[in-house]
Amino acid sequence: MSLAILNDPAPDAVVARLRTPSQEWVEACTGEPGTFFPVVDIDNGGYQGKGGVVGWTAEPAEIFAGHYGKDDVIPASCDCVGVYGSEYHLMKMPTGEISVYDPNGWDSASGMASAHEFASAAHAGAAIALLAAVVKELDRLDDLEGEEVDEDAREEALEAALQEFGEFVEALPRDLGGAHFWEAATQSLVGHYEP
Repeated sequence: MSLAILNDPAPDAVVARLRTPSQEWVEACTGEPGTFFPVVDIDNGGYQGKGGVVGWTAEPAEIFAGHYGKDDVIPASCDCVGVYGSEYHLMKMPTGEISVYDPNGWDSASGMASAHEFASAAHAGAAIALLAAVVKELDRLDDLEGEEVDEDAREEALEAALQEFGEFVEALPRDLGGAHFWEAATQSLVGHYEP
């Protein structure tokens, strides 16, 4: 069974939407109106969009210490817009660029951050919206019940859908950004749904 979100109307259209998302597409994926960066929890995908950490304002000088050249400007502030595993998605203001920060990893003494994952809040929001839509479809496959659907058929449908998502992620253009996010998302989904 094919994942509708990846094939409607065509895979190339999905990549185009990730590059230049519309608010309408983000809303259609998540059911969350009025924002490019949806505040949604994607439990099976490992993404936490709600909770006490969201809205937390970071100290950029501490978090990004050692990751800026002498001519670079440290962001005025960073707002946490979501958490993926133990990694915080921080929106650097005023640029709107999303960076990934792990307060428990890499180098907790200086709050080491990775290179930016997404070029803008809109792009990161589109990625989260797409992941939410994929999880909705996988949940429906996982919940298949009835006399006409046996366990083997359910597992085959899930395996095919997970493989399709993995191939989609592998084929994403390298300049799109968010590689770490997509790799982690694939691992989370396989870990949750695979028999």
